[in-house]
Amino acid sequence: MSLSDALSAAPLSRFLLPVGDGHVLQVETLGEPSGEPVLVLHGGPGSGCSPRLAELYDPARQFVVFFDQRGAGRSVPTGETRANTTARLIDDIETLRRRLGIVRWRVTGGSWGATLALAYAAAHPEAAASLVVRSVFMPGEANVRWFFQGLAEVCPEAWQALAATVPAAERGDLLAALQLRLNGADAERARTAAAAWAAYERAVAEPAAAAGRDGLPTAAELDRLVLKYRLQAHYLRAGCFLGETDFIAACAALTLPVTLIHGRLDRVCPPANAERLHARIRRSRLVWVEGCGHEAFHPAMVAAWRDALLPSADGAEGR
Repeated sequence: MSLSDALSAAPLSRFLLPVGDGHVLQVETLGEPSGEPVLVLHGGPGSGCSPRLAELYDPARQFVVFFDQRGAGRSVPTGETRANTTARLIDDIETLRRRLGIVRWRVTGGSWGATLALAYAAAHPEAAASLVVRSVFMPGEANVRWFFQGLAEVCPEAWQALAATVPAAERGDLLAALQLRLNGADAERARTAAAAWAAYERAVAEPAAAAGRDGLPTAAELDRLVLKYRLQAHYLRAGCFLGETDFIAACAALTLPVTLIHGRLDRVCPPANAERLHARIRRSRLVWVEGCGHEAFHPAMVAAWRDALLPSADGAEGR
């Protein structure tokens, strides 16, 4: 179902949700209020909800809840790092659940959204009926370093293009160098850093789409990218406020059904990490998507995602 079909099939409501510390979240709901409650957690951190995410759900049978996390997308203040941690995001999800009167919901997310979904379910197991997550990102310093430094040998051209935006002396820690520019007072340096990060991310995650991309970002698009990557750098420099050891231990305590969907060719989130989580989560199911990397909308990934999200007894409890 296309987004236009989804919107014509069921009304979309929007509202703002104040969550404290000056943060106000943009929330949207889609589908049947009497349907299965499903929460959508976007990636990033800092990306916000893409309108295309609606294509992955069934508004005829589900009540789907989207929201832009603190500082992300259309939530305000955009790009704000103050009072912005994973623990705060988990609290925000609970505030939203109570606001909507949902008892238990199926929690879904991709990449960073998958990480947040698992962390939320570990903190509030009574509120999550089941999880469906894609391309889960493993938090912690080693996994962040893989993306910014380890991929130099796997994707040398893309990495060299990113590294070329900072002096040679700073290339041993590209994340630190980029964050310095994103947080600095020089707007042009910040825009250059954001554009380079975005291009690198596309090249690593979606090489086919990146190769066919036409045109340069507008000034307004660059300014939005600065805010996005400023927030993302804030999280990644802190290991997403989780840490690998603690995150795995929290996942191991989960007792609800968890579907882990992962592309065999994922270079952003190495498949070995999905295997590690699958081995620790007792009621997990690992679905491999052949010929697919980190692309959320790769046809094979979309097919696997929709198959996992068909309403069933394990995820139908709720409102």
